[in-house]
Amino acid sequence: MITNSLDYKNSSTRTKTVAIVGIVAALVFIFGGRAVDSDAVRMIAKPIPVLCLALWAYWLPQRSSYRIWLIAGLILCMFGDILLEASRVWDNDSYFLFGLVSFLLGHVAYIVMFTRDSRELFPGRAILAYGYGIFIYAFLYTQGDLGDMTFPVVFYVLVIMTMVWRAASRVGVAGIGRFSAQIGLIGALLFAFSDSVLAINRFAVDLPLSGYIVIITYWLGQTGIAMSARRDI
Repeated sequence: MITNSLDYKNSSTRTKTVAIVGIVAALVFIFGGRAVDSDAVRMIAKPIPVLCLALWAYWLPQRSSYRIWLIAGLILCMFGDILLEASRVWDNDSYFLFGLVSFLLGHVAYIVMFTRDSRELFPGRAILAYGYGIFIYAFLYTQGDLGDMTFPVVFYVLVIMTMVWRAASRVGVAGIGRFSAQIGLIGALLFAFSDSVLAINRFAVDLPLSGYIVIITYWLGQTGIAMSARRDI
């Protein structure tokens, strides 16, 4: 009983600590990086919130393959954050492509994660997910200038829409907690929306406040996906 109480207290303290560090880093990035336009601040602060989520997931009491794939996805996305920021700072499309690959692998990790507890197909949900992906890609292709990124972007869209589909395929499945399924889907949808705004702004149309919209919905999406690992609430 005493050991369980201490474990709960330690877990609660760690959760609060990483939450505070992550939120502070996010605010530093938004106000010190984007508002003041400091490259150094952006490069340092941007990956910290996702790193904090990975640490939080690592400290979860539940030990499962779901948690392992979650941590892998978060770490890959963290490297994607660094590479995308590097592409902006040094105006190098190679960094952007490497960042895209890192996020792509992160989405693959999330796909594997979501199939750990549900492999039901739900074709209707697949149609909705891929239908949205087709719409976004058609807009980018007709209204934008994808250039050499034409095929990498279409492959990326397919992968992230698969991730959304698999997140949706956990909702309502017996044995999967309602909170875990719903928060995971919300996270996946926010992540997809963030990527959509990023792609539209980069390849097609300059959107007002796009940088803030992209990063905020991205962090919220990652938080939702991470929270899906909680099985005790």
